[in-house]
Order: sequence, then C-alpha cells, then structure tokens
Amino acid sequence: MCSGGRQSHYFCPMPRIKKRYLFFFVVLLFAALYFANGSPFRSEVDYYVDRLLFRATERSIFQHNNELPETQRAAWEAAYWAARNHPLDAEVPHRESFIIGDSARNSAMGLRLHLPLGRELNVSVSYAGQTPIFGELYAIRSDGRLPGEHVRPLTHWRNGQHAFAYEAWETEGEELILVVQGTPGAAARAEVFVQSSPVLAFPVAGKDEDCIQSFWGAPRDGGRRRHEGNDLFAPKGTPLVAAVSGEVTRVNNGGIGGKTVWLYDDERDLRYYYAHLDEQFVRKGQYVERGEAIGTVGNTGNARTTPPHLHFGVYAKGKAIDPYPFLARPTGNGPAPDNRFSIHPADQPISTPRRGSHYLRKRAARDGEVIRKLEANENVWLTGVIGRFYRVRTERGERGFVNFD
Repeated sequence: MCSGGRQSHYFCPMPRIKKRYLFFFVVLLFAALYFANGSPFRSEVDYYVDRLLFRATERSIFQHNNELPETQRAAWEAAYWAARNHPLDAEVPHRESFIIGDSARNSAMGLRLHLPLGRELNVSVSYAGQTPIFGELYAIRSDGRLPGEHVRPLTHWRNGQHAFAYEAWETEGEELILVVQGTPGAAARAEVFVQSSPVLAFPVAGKDEDCIQSFWGAPRDGGRRRHEGNDLFAPKGTPLVAAVSGEVTRVNNGGIGGKTVWLYDDERDLRYYYAHLDEQFVRKGQYVERGEAIGTVGNTGNARTTPPHLHFGVYAKGKAIDPYPFLARPTGNGPAPDNRFSIHPADQPISTPRRGSHYLRKRAARDGEVIRKLEANENVWLTGVIGRFYRVRTERGERGFVNFD
C-alpha cells in the first residue's frame, strides 16, 4: 500500500531523504573498497580506467588477462617491485645482456638513469623470445622519493614494439627508473640498449661537437665572470641554422654580442642565443623552420680579436643553462658485453672465486658505489652482463654488479 491508502502494482517511490542516504552509503562503500590496503577492487577499477583512457601498460594487460600459479605470480611481482624500488645505477649509454623467461624470481631488471635537459632518451631491446617482454619508464620525484605504487609510467613499450623515446623537460634534468621484465616461460637471451641524442639540430651547418672549443663556465674578463654558453669555431661565412622551428624574437647589432639573433622554442619554452654573426638573414617576428639558414659565422662584438665563431647560449626562464647537452652528438649503443662472459640459467648459482676481493656495486664500474664485499665461495645468481661486469642476485636478495677478473 502506498501513502494515502491507494494500492498499486508499482513500487512506491522511496522518500527523497532515503535516496540521499543510499547515495552517500554507496559512495562511502566505494571509497572504503577503493582505498583499502591491497584492495583488488582498486586494482580492477584502475585497470579499466587505464584501458578506457588508453593508459594501460602492456604489463598490466598481461597481468590482468593471464592467471599464473600463485607462487609464480608472487615471485614475478616481487621481482618487478625489487627492480622498481631498488634500481641499480647506470650511465648513458648502457648496453646489457640478460636472460628472460627461465625464472620469475629473476625476471626483472631496474636501472636508475640521469637525463639532462636537451637530451632525448632512446631505449630498445633486441629479443627473439616467444613470451612477452615489458619496458616501463618512471620519474623519481625532485625530492628524491621513488614513484609510488599507483604512479603511472612516463612511457612504456606498446603493441609489441620494444622501443620508446623520452625527452627531459626539467631544467636540472631528470632522474629516471627503467624497468624491463619478461614473463615466465622458455628462456631467451635479450639485450637492452639505452642511449641518448640531442633534441636540437647543430646550429653550425656541417659541424658537430668537435668544433666546440670554449665551454660553459670558462673564466672571462680575468675571472670576473663565467662563460654562459659554448663557442663553436668555424670559418667566417659558414651558414648558421635554426636549431628548432620557432620565432625569431630579436635581431640586434651592437654590444659584446655584436650581430645577434634570438630564437624562441615554444615547445620547450627555451630561448637560443646566436652571437658574433657576420650576416643576419632573418628579421624580428619571422618564423623559421628547423635547419633553415638564419645567418653566418663571424667575429663581431667583443670577438673582433678572436677567430670567427658562434657563441651559442640556451636560456630557460631568463636564466642561462649549459648548452652542451643540446649539442653533444648521439651517444651510440655503448660497449658490447665481453664475449668471454656468459650468463648461466638464472636458477643455477655459481660460487664467487676464493682468490681476490670481489665487491658488489651499484654501478658497473670500478669506482661504482660498494654495496658490500662478497665472501669467498658465496653463491650468486648471474642475471645479466655489461662489459666486464655481471649483474647478480645474492642469497640475501641483494642485487648489484660484480667483476670477477
């Protein structure tokens, strides 16, 4: 019976106040389920939101669509978080061989990288295995904190393409974490390549970094000031080109720079300063394309007594920054792993040599930070090789690089 005594075969409408209570109850229940520690509900919601917004990674899609045995899944997850939360230090370029697929426990590797402003990071892998392999790139916060559990990667390998590129945007450069992980299955060898390249076209036509003869910070005026740019030497009249597509904001003649051109990079909010030109081919307000001639090398201004050269400066928010990362040539792939070194199946440990001192390090170099000295005959698992160093896992669960020479 509805209010008023009339009978109806329809349900009576719920009073408005009860609808409000029901709404708030549903919201609170959703929040409780979503924010509960280790909530599978949150994982499911995040996954479908990411798929809807095209943000889901290949790894998360694989994880959602494939059921691994519980012990294998736990080991696979533990390997991922160990690589992401405890990455080893690497310098660019970095080239490392490793085994994918024979052990969930050793399925992931993590590298901590520094990428200066002005460089593009290029990461790829050579891999002939049949099981999937995943690559993700994360940013370390400016205060040094690692990315949290629900932080999404800056970029990742997509659609089976084992490569991505990422450009640094912070003035001081960026600290990054690269995580590469395979899936349990048949063992296959993989090789990861980490390199970088300049984001600008070199401003002196036909030249490269070899023509830089005066660098950032060099003393000027008897040490009263420091050089705020790089000097690129070339014969007088050599064409100068736009390092990027952008707007010419100033064309001046006079002062210590002599004939100068300022070019604004709207994409990066940077300004490029060309000084000591012999000729200027552009005017204020003109838009130029990357590689277009804007003038020629000269020695005007306070460079009258020096050989012809271009003073090239980069300015971020009005402050000069070191142009060298913008000008240095691509790094290449880095040295190949030493052919005398081989990687054993990851579940078969080897014993450290009894002779000599062998140190577990955070970086594959003789001066890399020492984690600890390994004991003689201590069991370690070989998971990768870079140059003359092995990447290893110890019985204590530590990961690092070691050289057995």
